[in-house]
Amino acid sequence: MYYIMPELTEKTLRSLTEKILDRKEELAQQITEKQNHTYHSLKDFSDTLIPLREDLVGIYAEALILNAGERSEKMEKWGREAGKRCAELGVTLESMLKEVPHYRTAIGELIKEEAIKLDLSLSRFYDVLAVLDQSVSDIVYYFCLPFVEVQHNSLKASQDQMLEMSVPVVPVDDGVAVLPLVGTIDTHRAKLVIEESLTKCLELNIEEFVIDLSGVAMVDTFVAQKLFQVMDSLKLIGVKPKITGISPEMAQTIVQLGLDFKDIPSYATLKSALREIGFERELVKN
Repeated sequence: MYYIMPELTEKTLRSLTEKILDRKEELAQQITEKQNHTYHSLKDFSDTLIPLREDLVGIYAEALILNAGERSEKMEKWGREAGKRCAELGVTLESMLKEVPHYRTAIGELIKEEAIKLDLSLSRFYDVLAVLDQSVSDIVYYFCLPFVEVQHNSLKASQDQMLEMSVPVVPVDDGVAVLPLVGTIDTHRAKLVIEESLTKCLELNIEEFVIDLSGVAMVDTFVAQKLFQVMDSLKLIGVKPKITGISPEMAQTIVQLGLDFKDIPSYATLKSALREIGFERELVKN
C-alpha cells in the first residue's frame, strides 16, 4: 500500500519535486559513474542506461505529487518496460539492483536540503521519505519481473532445443531413417519422440523407420507403452517401423504389459536391421 501525506501542502510537495527534477541529469550521471566503476561491463550500455536513469529519477520526483493510483500505474509501466529492455540487453539483475541505494541516498539528500529550507517538521520530513522508500520498493518489484520472464523463456528455449537434439531422426538412405535413442525417456521426451517421428517421416517421405534402443538405459511400463504408440502411429501413415537393441529386461517388460509387438520386426542390432532392409552404410560397419 502506498503511503499518503495528507498534512503536506501541494506547494511543499511541488517544491520538493521540482528540486529533484532540476537535478535529474546530474544524479543520473553520478549514478552512472559509480556503477561503471563497480561494474566495468556496464560502460558499454551507458548510452542506453543514462536516459533510463534520468527517467527513473523523474519518476521518483513525480511520485511525491501523485496519488496512490497514479503512482502505482507509473511505477509498474516504467519498471516493466525498463526491466525488459535491460534484460534483453544482457545487463545483470544484480548490477541493476545495486543501483537502488544510490537513488535512495542521492534523492534523500536533496529532499533533506529542501526540507531544511522549507522548515519542515521531522514528522513531515519522514512522510516524504516514506513515499520515496515505498516508490523504490515498488520499482524494484516491477523491474525484476521482466528479468524473471526473460530468464524463464531463455531456459525453456534451451530445454526445447536440447529435447529436439535428443530425438535425432537420421535419414540413412532414400525412404529410410533411423532414430537412435540414448539415455532415459521421460514424459516430455516420450511425447517429442512421437511428434518428431511422425513429422520427420512425413517430411522425408520415409518408408522404413528404425528405432534403436541400444542406448536406452531402462524401459519401464510408461516407455514401453509410448513405444507401442509410436509404432502404431507410424503404421497408420504408411511407414514400416522396426525396432532394434531390445534388452532381455525390456523384452520382459513388454511381455508383462501384454503389448503386441509381433507385427513389428525386431533386431538385435541396428546393423542387422539395415542389412535386412538391403544396404550397409559406413556408420554401421565394424
